[in-house]
Amino acid sequence: MPSKQQKIDSVKNISEDLKKFKTVAIASNASLPAKSYNQIKKKASGKAKIDFARHTLLLRALDSKPEYADLKKYLGNGSVLLLSDLDAFKLYKLFKQSKIQAAAKAGQIAPNDIVIPAGETNLPPGPVLTDLKNAKIKAKIQGPKVVITDDAVVAKKGEVITPQVANILSKLGVKPMEIGLEVKAVFDNGMLYEGSVLDIDDEAVKNNLALAYQQALNLCVFAGIVNKDSVVPMIQKASREANALQSLVKEPASN
Repeated sequence: MPSKQQKIDSVKNISEDLKKFKTVAIASNASLPAKSYNQIKKKASGKAKIDFARHTLLLRALDSKPEYADLKKYLGNGSVLLLSDLDAFKLYKLFKQSKIQAAAKAGQIAPNDIVIPAGETNLPPGPVLTDLKNAKIKAKIQGPKVVITDDAVVAKKGEVITPQVANILSKLGVKPMEIGLEVKAVFDNGMLYEGSVLDIDDEAVKNNLALAYQQALNLCVFAGIVNKDSVVPMIQKASREANALQSLVKEPASN
């Protein structure tokens, strides 16, 4: 158990860190194994610092700066502080991408559909065939190996992972779970963001922006709204329409 002086020093050091970085986040490391925590810390090195201490010590450190009053409510047991000069969105993305694949345990919720593809396995024939059957995976013996004959969805997104499924996933070496630091909230330049707000699919955003741009451009062209983006398509449209009209005028009258 830390001594009184160690606690004082811990609060002092964290308070000093809070002055050095512009962005501060609270994340949960509940049930995160020490090995995985160290791997994530290594991935974030140079981009973000992780301060870990008891809940009460983190609370005292945050008390040193009044602007963190709203951030404090996101503190809980197993919380850590993430400190960085990255903006809120980049900091969230950094730790989202730092998550590590992990084996599934019975009782956990499947984060996505867990699919076992058809094909050869490294499993030797024997009792494992019963394990596969219990997990509703069709398989057969082919030479010295067990072969899965059909793709199998052993757990759908949101379903509870059964002991039978967890057992066979372990034997197949499939790690469908993601573990890491869950960012609860981020304070950046006077703004407080909840983690859920920062969870953005970059590709989806790009596609939506491209679609919105195209729809706006089409509206400008057909409504006759001239701007730097619509002027060329409008000229092209007018040219096509003029050519079509000219073709009609030149077309000889039918007898």
